[in-house]
Amino acid sequence: MKVKSFVGRDYQEAMRKAKQEMGNDAIILHTRHVKKQGIRGFFSHPQVEVTVAIDDTLRVNMDRIRDMLPLLLQQGQVEQAAAAPQPSNLEDSQLMEELQKLKQIIAEIKSKMFEVEVLKGISDPVQRFFHILVENNVDKDIAVKIATQVEARLPRDENYDPAWALEVCLHCIQDCFPPIKPLADEERKGRLVFLVGPTGVGKTTTIAKLAANMTFVEHKNVALVTLDTYRIAAVEQLRTFAEIMDIAISVAYTPHELREAVDHFSYNDYIFVDTAGRSPYNYEHLEELHQCVSLVRPQEVILVMSLTTPSSELINIHQKFSPIGIDKILLTKLDETRTYGQLLNLVCEVKKPIAYITNGQNVPDDIIVPDTWELAKMLLRKDEAE
Repeated sequence: MKVKSFVGRDYQEAMRKAKQEMGNDAIILHTRHVKKQGIRGFFSHPQVEVTVAIDDTLRVNMDRIRDMLPLLLQQGQVEQAAAAPQPSNLEDSQLMEELQKLKQIIAEIKSKMFEVEVLKGISDPVQRFFHILVENNVDKDIAVKIATQVEARLPRDENYDPAWALEVCLHCIQDCFPPIKPLADEERKGRLVFLVGPTGVGKTTTIAKLAANMTFVEHKNVALVTLDTYRIAAVEQLRTFAEIMDIAISVAYTPHELREAVDHFSYNDYIFVDTAGRSPYNYEHLEELHQCVSLVRPQEVILVMSLTTPSSELINIHQKFSPIGIDKILLTKLDETRTYGQLLNLVCEVKKPIAYITNGQNVPDDIIVPDTWELAKMLLRKDEAE
C-alpha cells in the first residue's frame, strides 16, 4: 500500500496532483488546511493538503471490474448486480466477489490509517503494548484506549524503566475489568443458582465443579436440579457426579416439577440448576427458559460461554440471553485457546462481572476465581508479563 500527501492552492489542484501520480483509484484518507512553513506562511492563504492511498491489489481488482462493466451494461444488469443477493450468472458472481474484495481492502486501509493517526505521539514502548493487545484479539478501539491511558501516565521524555511501563500497562488493563464476583457466601438457606447458555460450552461439567467445591471446600449443603432432559447423557452425567459427591439431585421435566424440586431442596445452602443448552437464535426455547427462571426467581443467573468463541458472537449470545436476566458470566475452555482478547472485549461491552473461569475437564479442580492482574498479564502474553 502506498500513502502520500499532495498540497495545492485549493482542493481541486491538490486532487489533480494526486490523480496524476496515484491514479483515479486512489482512496482519499484525509484532507486539511495547511500553511506554508517559515515567515511567508503568516502572510499567505492556507493551502489544502490531501492524503491518499493506493494498493496494487486495488488497482488489479478495479481494472477487472472496469473490463466487466460493458458486458453488464449490455445486459442491463448493473443495478441488479449491485443490489441482488443472488447473482444471475457467472459474470455477476465474479463482480460481486470483486466488490467484496474491494470493500475489504478499503476497510483494511482505513483501519491502518486510523491506527497511524491515533498512535501519533505515543511512544514506541506503548505502541508495542498496543500491538501485543491487538495480536491477542483485543478490539482496536479498546487497545487504543489502553495505550492512551498508559501514555498519559508515563513521562513524556521516555526516560523510564521498561518494567515500570509494563506495570502501568497492566494496571490500565486491570481497570477495564468489572470486579470479579464469585458466588456470594451468605447464611441464608435455599440460594438458587441457574446456569444458562448455548450448547456445547460445558454447563453440566461446570455445575459439577461448583457443587463439588461448595460441598468439599466451603462445606455447604448442596442440591442439584437438572432441566436438561433433552440429552439422556447429560442427566446421567450429572446423576453420576451427584452420587460420587453424595448430594441430592432431581430431574425436572416441567416448570411445575422445577417448582416442586426447588421447594423440596430449600433446606440446602445452595440449589444449582443445570439447564439445557439453548441456541441464542431459537426464540421459542429461550422463552421456555425465561418462563422457568421467572417462575422460581433464582438469586443468581450465570451465563456460561466458551472462550473459543469469537468476541462478536460472545457479545451477541449475551444480548440474546439478556431478557432472562443475567447477573454474572462464567467462561469455559481457557485451556483450549491461546488468545484472550475476546474476554476483555466481552466485559468491556456487556459490563457484567466474571464469576469463574474453567481451564480443563477435571472435576472439581479445573475452575478458578480469576484475578484481574493475572488476566491482564495473559492479555500481554505470558512471556511479556513475567
